[in-house]
Amino acid sequence: MTSDQMEAIADLADRVSFGLVRTTHNQNLLLADVRQDVLYDVWQQLKALGLAMPNIGTLTDMIACPGLDFCSLANAGTLNVADQIQKQFDDLDYLYDLGDIEIKMSGCMNGCGHHSVGHIGILGVDKHGEEWYQITLGGSVNGFTALGEVIGPSVRQTDVAPTIQRIVEVYRARREDGERFIETYRRIGVKPFKEQAYVQSPAAA
Repeated sequence: MTSDQMEAIADLADRVSFGLVRTTHNQNLLLADVRQDVLYDVWQQLKALGLAMPNIGTLTDMIACPGLDFCSLANAGTLNVADQIQKQFDDLDYLYDLGDIEIKMSGCMNGCGHHSVGHIGILGVDKHGEEWYQITLGGSVNGFTALGEVIGPSVRQTDVAPTIQRIVEVYRARREDGERFIETYRRIGVKPFKEQAYVQSPAAA
């Protein structure tokens, strides 16, 4: 967020939510106790600020640590990768069709972005001074706790979003009616995803 956006949110909170702004576990902002009759006006103001993206619960509603941009412990950047994923999946109809997919990303093994429990986890690693990204699948903390499984070699920064695209296309092709990504993964296992993830990534190492 920019300083202008933050100041505008503070002013809005003073007007509609008793001066309170909360942050959620999924790194979203929450204005509490907003009167129902002003919701539309609040939404319009948020939209004007560029803060009204209707992607809650979708693949682009991801968790990411600050990465190299703000953390001295990180091995790789995360915010630029998150931006690439946002641009790769910018069709809301497509996102809604995919349904509930949790992406979590960390810039190092400290795992502040909880990558190990993401339906799709992304871990930044350093390879001889270059930023690479390890992909895991099948992590979860909701109802059925599991750690994600590494699907194979890490990929270059520019290959992260296309790799995820190929992974979700396997889900779209193999899912059954009403089945979420994590449920399809548990039913068919990692192999179909792994086979397609690297089809167009010869640079993987």
